[in-house]
This record gives sequence, structure tokens and C-alpha cells, in this order.
Amino acid sequence: MPWLQVETLAGQRDPQTVERVLSELGAAAVWLKDAGDEPILEPAPGETPGWSETLVTALFTADFREADLRAALDDTVPGIEWRFAVVEDQDWQSAFEQTLRPLRFSDRLWVIPDGSPAPDHGAVVRLAPGMAFGTGEHPTTAMCLQWLAQQALDHAGVLDYGCGSGLLAIAALKLGASRCCAVDIDPQALDATAENAASNAVADRLIIVEPDAVPAGAQYDVLVANILSGTLIDLGPVLCDLVKPGAPLALTGILSEQADGVIAAWSGWADLNVGDQNGDWVLLSGMKHTTERETERGN
Repeated sequence: MPWLQVETLAGQRDPQTVERVLSELGAAAVWLKDAGDEPILEPAPGETPGWSETLVTALFTADFREADLRAALDDTVPGIEWRFAVVEDQDWQSAFEQTLRPLRFSDRLWVIPDGSPAPDHGAVVRLAPGMAFGTGEHPTTAMCLQWLAQQALDHAGVLDYGCGSGLLAIAALKLGASRCCAVDIDPQALDATAENAASNAVADRLIIVEPDAVPAGAQYDVLVANILSGTLIDLGPVLCDLVKPGAPLALTGILSEQADGVIAAWSGWADLNVGDQNGDWVLLSGMKHTTERETERGN
């Protein structure tokens, strides 16, 4: 399937502001890299790139029209030159296949490039970047990994909704979860998750399904969902039905100004607050209501 690729040099603009605009316009993926000869690294949690020039690249599905996108971008962030190109799936995959640095989350979890030596301590996830979203470097993924590393996951069942590359599900299993269900609407994401699970030797404890194939009656101990805020609002009752009362929850893919809307939409089933923030992105954390009466009060 072809994709519409949009690129720009951020110049004097904050790269994360440009990233945010592209995400709000419906980009399926956005990433940043150095436009010169400096090391190609995404910002660490809480930081922005220190490069003199940052190249911002976004991918949109083929149903987006270049003229419409160009007009929206020129209206939102005027004065930036945008380059458009149609790319095939293989081009997208190649764009992600860049050297990853080892990433540490809390003192319990490492995400390292496949083939790199393992650290002496902590749970280790090996990951080769592929087509699906989630290498541990994007702020939303990084916040989810940090949150997972702070949870007591021993013997827990974890639901990873919007699994992308499967990184969060695999990390949960490496941190002690006994089973995990990874859910995504994108068949390529499900394939990437299966491949990454196999390479990390956790495939036997992982169910990988599309949303309508989640096991009937299943209830999980922990929920992590890295999807867009509108989808989180729409799926609130569905996701809460899939976790046990009192289950810890982590929701992201949410811009800071969208947080109150998601918190309000979920108030009938869960108590949420802003648990972390990285640039314009926030992670909402909290707990599903423990009793039916508590849920009724939320309504």
C-alpha cells in the first residue's frame, strides 16, 4: 500500500510543535532526525533534540490529498517549506531502520537494538525497528515503558491496546507478567508484534489479535493503551470491560490540551490524572473503579 510522505526542515520552529501539528492532522507516524552529520537519535524523555537542523518526516495514508494537506499545513504553521512524495511500504520500513541507542526505563527495563550486548541487570527487550509504531524513542512509548517499569506485574495479565510493534506487551512480559493480549487494527502491526515476540522468546505467553477477536469474557489485571485521544474516548467502556475492578490503567497518545476531555469521558469507569508529560504529550494513569457503586457515582 502506498503512503503519502511529508518532510520538512524544522528550522527555527520547535520540532515537537511541528510533530504535534502533523499528528493532529492525522499522520500515521511522525519521526525526527538530524538533518546534518550528528548522531541520529530521538530526544530522551523530557528533552528535545539539540541538533542545529531537524528533519521532520510524517506518513499519511493514501486517501489524504496533497493539496488539502498542504493548505492545512500552510495555514497552521506558515513559512515552512513542505516536501511531498508517494512511498511504498518498503520505503517506510527502511526509514525506520536506523540505529537505535540502548534505552533504560526506571532501573528495571532496557530496550536495546537487536544484536547489541545485554546490560548486566534488568529486563531486556531486543527490538529491530520495523514498520509498526513503537521503538521506545517516541515520547508516548517512552512514558508507557517508564510506567510499566514502575508497576508490580508479577503474574499479571496485561492488555496492550494499540500494540504497534508489540514493544509494550513484550516489556510487560519481560517485567514479570504471566500473559498479555496485544491488540491492533493494523495487520502489519500484528505481524511485527509476532516477529518481535518470537525474537524475545515470549510468544508462548502472548495473544495477538484484532479488536473483534479479543477473547470473549477476558478481563486483564493491567491496561496500557497508546492510541489517539478520540479513539480512547470512543473505546472507554469497551476497554474498561476488558479489565478487572481496581486495575491500573495507562493511556497515552494524548496531547496536553486533550487530557481533560479523556479524563471526563472515562470518569464513569475510572479515576485518571496526568501521570507524566513529555513535551506536548501526556500519559494519563489511574485505576478502574473497584465497585459497581463507585462506577455509578462516576456517572
